[in-house]
Amino acid sequence: MDAAEQMMRNLSALNASRAERRRQLWAMSPEQRVAAMRRGELTWWQLYEWAGRAGHEVPLLDGEFEFIAIHTPEVADLKEKAR
Repeated sequence: MDAAEQMMRNLSALNASRAERRRQLWAMSPEQRVAAMRRGELTWWQLYEWAGRAGHEVPLLDGEFEFIAIHTPEVADLKEKAR
């Protein structure tokens, strides 16, 4: 198998994997998506898919999507102070 064939197989597998993750994401209720996000079970790809398609469902933290905001220095500082 040459490099181009391998690349096409890899791309096909990636697309199939994304399709399955998309199916799993949208099979959940909004509440289940929030819970899965908070447990760290959603991939970044799924989080951005969710925010792009149903952003009104994604919890906000200081005006930013929660899954992004929790990685900011401001929120990290709050976590440290709470300890």
